[in-house]
Amino acid sequence: MKVETNDPRPPYVQVADGLRRAIQSGELAAGSKLPSGRELAAEWGVALMTLQKAVDQLRAEGLVYSQQGRGVFVAAAGDRPPAEDLATLRSTVEELSQRLAALERRLDTNDGPRT
Repeated sequence: MKVETNDPRPPYVQVADGLRRAIQSGELAAGSKLPSGRELAAEWGVALMTLQKAVDQLRAEGLVYSQQGRGVFVAAAGDRPPAEDLATLRSTVEELSQRLAALERRLDTNDGPRT
């Protein structure tokens, strides 16, 4: 996957959303190790720091965990705290708000002033 330049969301949010979808769909199974940060950054076409910020967001949501010297792993569904649902909901609302604001700006720019 690649970050979309015309997407109003920040690149780290796009990466986090993509990884979140892969985890929720089972493409990235519980207990599986994520590819290295460099590999994921290259796959998404982002800087390593951008990728790290996305992984930090998923870690805060309880979707992944780190093991020192071993890597980042997908957390099992039972291991995720109930707050994960709220964090995911907040993230989705924030994303939708940003997208709506971008659409409204585009409409205002294209249509001119409304009477």
